Amino acid sequence: MINDLKNKRVIITGASAGIGRALAQALASKQCELFLVARREDKLKSLQNELECKSHIIVGDINDVKTQEDILKQIDGKIDILINNAGLALGKDSVAHSEISEMEQMIATNITSVFSLTRRVLPLMIQEECGDILNVCSIAGHNTYKGGAVYCATKHALHAFTKTLREETCHQNIRVMQISPGMVDTEFSTVRFKGNKDQADSVYQGMTPLYADDIARMMVFMLEQPKHVVIDEIITMPTGQGSATTVAR
Repeated sequence: MINDLKNKRVIITGASAGIGRALAQALASKQCELFLVARREDKLKSLQNELECKSHIIVGDINDVKTQEDILKQIDGKIDILINNAGLALGKDSVAHSEISEMEQMIATNITSVFSLTRRVLPLMIQEECGDILNVCSIAGHNTYKGGAVYCATKHALHAFTKTLREETCHQNIRVMQISPGMVDTEFSTVRFKGNKDQADSVYQGMTPLYADDIARMMVFMLEQPKHVVIDEIITMPTGQGSATTVAR
């Protein structure tokens, strides 16, 4: 029997676009109650207007303490599922030529915000002895590549955090999972290359990438497993991708 997601209260960070948006749409079809977090108010409101389920929006930078406190106020002591989806890569320069501010932003968004939001939400799940935490990681958490030192380091850290958290909470009936995608056609590359659409599009030229809906479908599958079942991790890539650095074009 599947785990019925109807009326489950779900936090989704990075909900305004890409995987977060696609997951919100998928969970809305399951009649979840959604708490959607992102910086872009216009995109959050547009998404909220599309959804046929109960939903709330929290506008702010997930790195800000105030945003995380606003999330806690909105959920009012009860949450079933936490989706740590917000993340980014900035640039593909070597360490010697990387902007320190960009390195710090990747660390803050991909690591610190996930750790701190999880820390704030976890006691509520422990109190109920029930809950799911699903982290969006990356194959960069299993590989390395030139020009991706800091991004890969953040995803390796998230991978370690997820595994350790699972060890710490499995006896409290809390499921901790992660999904680690390869190439997914979202705003990811546009952000990485600072809005250079041509450079972003070139990443996917000559191959068929994954799409946000593909990842959302897998995440729903993970969440719908019976409560005695945990899918520890899904590693997924396009058929034409062999590793972080091997792509058939």
